[in-house]
Amino acid sequence: MRNLIIILTLILSIVLCAAENSSEYPITITDSMGRNVTIDVPIERIVVLNSDAAEAVAILGCADEIVGVSDTVKNKEYYFPQLKGAQLVGTWKEPDYEMIAEIAKVGDEVVPNILVITYTSPGKLYGVEEAAAKLEPFGIKVVGLDLNKPETMISEILTLGKILDREEEASRYVEWYKSVQEEVEDAVKDESVPKVYVESTSKGGSYTTHGPGSGVDQLVSIARGHNIAADLREAYPVVDWEWVISKNPDIIIKKVSYTDRTPYPFGWEIPPSQDSVKLENILNEIISRPGSESISAIKNSRVYLMNWEITAGLDDVVGLAYMAKILHPEIDLDPENVYREYLQMLGVDYPKNRTFVYPEI
Repeated sequence: MRNLIIILTLILSIVLCAAENSSEYPITITDSMGRNVTIDVPIERIVVLNSDAAEAVAILGCADEIVGVSDTVKNKEYYFPQLKGAQLVGTWKEPDYEMIAEIAKVGDEVVPNILVITYTSPGKLYGVEEAAAKLEPFGIKVVGLDLNKPETMISEILTLGKILDREEEASRYVEWYKSVQEEVEDAVKDESVPKVYVESTSKGGSYTTHGPGSGVDQLVSIARGHNIAADLREAYPVVDWEWVISKNPDIIIKKVSYTDRTPYPFGWEIPPSQDSVKLENILNEIISRPGSESISAIKNSRVYLMNWEITAGLDDVVGLAYMAKILHPEIDLDPENVYREYLQMLGVDYPKNRTFVYPEI
């Protein structure tokens, strides 16, 4: 069934996004900040200020409409080979709003068929409030869609489908997304609930984890795990190692990226490789922390490194499948096949000799 969904989505994506636009305008949508945004004319040009937005636009078949991108989109060329020529408009944390205003012009006038998509991020320079304040005076439409949390993914992709007149494609993606979630939930429903610690960064004895409201917290919950940081007050709290020891997690997952390499690599080379040497060093650092020998996850060799790519964004459902397999290795679930299906919808080949979880499950 999911293969049929993918094939139909690819066929529909051949049609140009705006050329055969059938919606009546103006249309009004509510973005993820609760802002009502009125789209007066069909959108024919798009600026994406983060890679999650770029993935969403590409999944809906409108990548050819993207004219401006953030640095993170440029650096993820494995997902967006067709966007190499798109104009760089700053970093995802510091967009160049003057450049975006120039891109919006045709001749000396701004043509209102351009849309800017950014995170909600209240109070941040890269958030929708700041972007709207900078760009809407020029007649440029701005929407805030996070597109990086399971609880809001479906509503946000449907909203974007309405904006881009890609409602059928959005519905088909949602159908696939739900089918993967349901497959995972069915696979883990009778399993025990292990305690899980997920770490994103570590520096000077301080460790950033994922608390309530974060996408990773939601993935752990759906995969039938108990996130030991779920009771903390922040979405991305900083903890010390003594706190982790006191919680005694059954499983430790470290999110890993090599952001010192640009463009970013697509996963890790299958061992033996230079990647596996680096990954072993990261594992050994975790295992050798003071008091680690008392933690169940370390005593039972249940420490994993998970590629950062699949933990947030439209492909978080891929991360969900891998998460479920890490937490419950005995279940009948094939995360690699889920990733293949996702990449097929994105129009990207699955990489050869690459892995996304280390050690491999």
